Amino acid sequence: MRMYTDPKGEAYEQVIDLAIRSSECFVLGEKLLTDDRVAGHYSKLLAALEPYLVKTIKIQRNHMDDVIQMKKTYRSHAFYTAGTYYFYRCCDESGYILKQMASRMADWVYPNLPEDLCFLKEGGGDYLYSVVHEQMYGLDVTDTEAIELMDRIPGLFLQLDQLESHRDLDHLLDDAIKHQTDRLILSGHKLTDLPDRIRELTELRELEIFAQDLYRLPEALFELYKLENLKIMTSDLESIPASIARLNNLRVLCIHCGSSDRPALGWRAKPKEEISLNRIPPEIGELEQLEQLTIAYTSIRELPPELKKLKHLRILDLDMCMIDLKPDFLHGMKQLAYLNVNGRIYSQQPLGGNYEF
Repeated sequence: MRMYTDPKGEAYEQVIDLAIRSSECFVLGEKLLTDDRVAGHYSKLLAALEPYLVKTIKIQRNHMDDVIQMKKTYRSHAFYTAGTYYFYRCCDESGYILKQMASRMADWVYPNLPEDLCFLKEGGGDYLYSVVHEQMYGLDVTDTEAIELMDRIPGLFLQLDQLESHRDLDHLLDDAIKHQTDRLILSGHKLTDLPDRIRELTELRELEIFAQDLYRLPEALFELYKLENLKIMTSDLESIPASIARLNNLRVLCIHCGSSDRPALGWRAKPKEEISLNRIPPEIGELEQLEQLTIAYTSIRELPPELKKLKHLRILDLDMCMIDLKPDFLHGMKQLAYLNVNGRIYSQQPLGGNYEF
């Protein structure tokens, strides 16, 4: 069962204890195939775990058939590329080291630590898995066990999408608030309004909303001051409120109009000329941390010069809009690595980093 986000702090420790009791071994990987050991925390961990090492398997970069065979043999998310894989015995002592060296599943990533901590059951298959770069975490439990664990471990937020519970928006928000998730996807709830209680998700850093009938954004959304990544997909949007300026930790803002989360036979997006979103508020220039701004399928015809204030902006993607010419002030934004204005793409630098489109 997938997790919305990785457990942290005390929840992480309880999940590690649970996995140690329920698994035969755990696996850590070195995916970069380098002989240069990283000093400090990384090497300290490998030394501490040495007494519990069961075996090591190394797969060269040009032997991808071996990766496929490993995945078939162990049926684990741990094996998806070449690298060196360390198998360790599950016991209280090795579990204690895992709890001492990290405070959340997302910590298991190079260069601070080996990557993608996974616990394997006897006979194969993951009991607990992580693929950190893809933000994928999961636990092999039944529906009944999942509900019991969520009741018992605050901070363990499992996706109950296959049950009636999380198909109900109120129940989903109840659990999201209880576990103070930092990541949430709202999709398939036929939203027409975003509930004001969204403001109670005070730890939220990533929010994705896919709701074709969501027309307005409430003020409560702009009280999520820790939000770093906001993605909204809808068929139409009235406006981007000036209150967007309050999200001063925002790094990525993506808005896609003309989208449907449940397209019926014959459904078509309205022409972009009829989309209500026709301007970008100048207040967006107050988002000092913004690195990516993507706004697609709108009737926007011009850009506010306040965009010049976004010194960290690397991606400006304004596809399928009504802008005819590249505004002159964009020429001075030398930090832009990718610029798309109504299908005309200008690229100045290699991107690097993790970005969405």
